[in-house]
Amino acid sequence: MIRCVAVDVDGTLTDREGVIHHEVVAALERLKRRGTHVLLTSATCYPVLVGLAYYLPVTRLVVAENGGVVGFKRDYEILGDPSRAQRDRKVIMETGLVVDSWQNRFRFVDLAFKPVQGVSIDYAAEELRRRVAGMGVTVDSSGLAVHVRDERVDKGVGLAVACRKLGIDLSETAAIGDSDVDLPLFERAGLSVALANATERLKEEASVVVSSGYWRGFLEALSLIEELT
Repeated sequence: MIRCVAVDVDGTLTDREGVIHHEVVAALERLKRRGTHVLLTSATCYPVLVGLAYYLPVTRLVVAENGGVVGFKRDYEILGDPSRAQRDRKVIMETGLVVDSWQNRFRFVDLAFKPVQGVSIDYAAEELRRRVAGMGVTVDSSGLAVHVRDERVDKGVGLAVACRKLGIDLSETAAIGDSDVDLPLFERAGLSVALANATERLKEEASVVVSSGYWRGFLEALSLIEELT
């Protein structure tokens, strides 16, 4: 039985432009009425995700910064060592390949960087990974930004902490996502669903791959999951 759905936000709940459509809100309301937890599990910063969880019909507990922060409002837990990414920021900026995300001033554990014009996000991630190798951090891409954080932290770790707070076993969770930062989430969840716009690595890890992408894929994934709730 699925008691909790852990869902990515950008590219999963949204369309290509980052918009959440009313059909998605209606589906979230339906899950809430059935007593199924919906856990926003995202690479975005904690304040933004808390705001979304406040206004959307979802569980008021979030997994932010790729598992770096779990909580709601003032009651939150920071996972990993915030100093690791901050320590490596100088090395990262000296590459000239990326610029700070506007969110970094609001981040604790996971720093986000945007590639400069003319540099692909995959190249930037690979080069930053090479530059900080052996320094105790993970470098990966959400498809929107390059993320750097304590290597002991990921969405799967965050999901485990959130489930402990909710009194839910990991086997009772389903995960829905689209990017490589969702891989650890898929490894921990009892059921995992990749959208059509997901990376090939994530599709290989998923229990199921749906035929639609973005928010329409989310709705398709929910139809499958609701059969198990």
